[in-house]
Amino acid sequence: MGNSSFTIQNLVDIARTRGDIAPALPIGGSYETVALSASNDAMTAMLAGSAKGSPFNFKFNRILIPPFFINSYQQDYASQVVNLGWLESCNAYNTSSTQFPKPERVVEVRRDVLLVNAQTGSLAKIAWMQNDTLTYGTWGQSQVLSLTGLANPGPGVTYQDPSGLTATPANPITQIKDSFGNFWLLTTYGTCGNVNPFLTNQNPNGIYPTFPKPTITPVTVPDGSVVWTAINPKGQGFRLNPMPTQTGPVWQITPIGQARIAPFTKLSQYLEPIPDDYFTYFKDGFFAQCYRYHPDSKIRSKFEGELAIWMKALTMAVNQGSREQDDWGFVPSTNVMDTGWAFNPVNPAMPYGPWAN
Repeated sequence: MGNSSFTIQNLVDIARTRGDIAPALPIGGSYETVALSASNDAMTAMLAGSAKGSPFNFKFNRILIPPFFINSYQQDYASQVVNLGWLESCNAYNTSSTQFPKPERVVEVRRDVLLVNAQTGSLAKIAWMQNDTLTYGTWGQSQVLSLTGLANPGPGVTYQDPSGLTATPANPITQIKDSFGNFWLLTTYGTCGNVNPFLTNQNPNGIYPTFPKPTITPVTVPDGSVVWTAINPKGQGFRLNPMPTQTGPVWQITPIGQARIAPFTKLSQYLEPIPDDYFTYFKDGFFAQCYRYHPDSKIRSKFEGELAIWMKALTMAVNQGSREQDDWGFVPSTNVMDTGWAFNPVNPAMPYGPWAN
């Protein structure tokens, strides 16, 4: 069951009861384009940000990103995710520890993270990036010739599943790009075959999930007992810093983000993911956009005033979802006159620092 019980047609019916807005949505006319455009504009403003570009991290638009394991020396991690708008937060769990509960660390979200060749740093960071802007390996290429210096898949090369292990296996890079421009992600651990499976174009039609069609079954390529899965070049992957160790603790990364805004394409669509208790805020935005499309220039001039009302409604909507105090902030853990750390606590044994929530 979804969040909303209202459709765009419901909004149109309500707007037509207002004499000043009704001409923008004429009965029997080609009003569908106006209604869909106004709805999409209102949804973008409500979920993507205000006029100043400030993001609104509503809980109802939050998504959990499939977790992934870090790999030997690897900082970039392509994924099959296609619906991520932006990252909110991230945690790392030491799954190799026998301690209960498992050690957990905060990974700070950044807009951009640079590649490094160090395994230490002031804090652990993550940034999302398009898959086609990440670094990839090449099947059969020697480690010396590799741009990143990471080991590549090749004849008889084995990938070991890190699940349940006490240390990260020294696996080669888990993502490759073939000579035809296709991107592939390791989805089944095993041993590579003796012949390069990418000598011919294995995905000439570019079959993989997309944002409009997320349920498309991607092309897969067997490589011995290993399986490679085609990924969308414009999908969302991740970059971590600092560089993981070769065989350190097994850390699993669990990002949390806000979903991309799916466009409305028909009047019968529900206002997902807007919940019914936020409907009045969305409705104000829809009405404001209708003034923008009004055929009468005098009525159309009301748009700026109605937009200001809409911005106020958005602020109220944010307040509606901010009833609780956040779990983070600047709180001194020691005397404010203390000298602080005498050494850098981040090291290969603790690449994500000693800090917890």
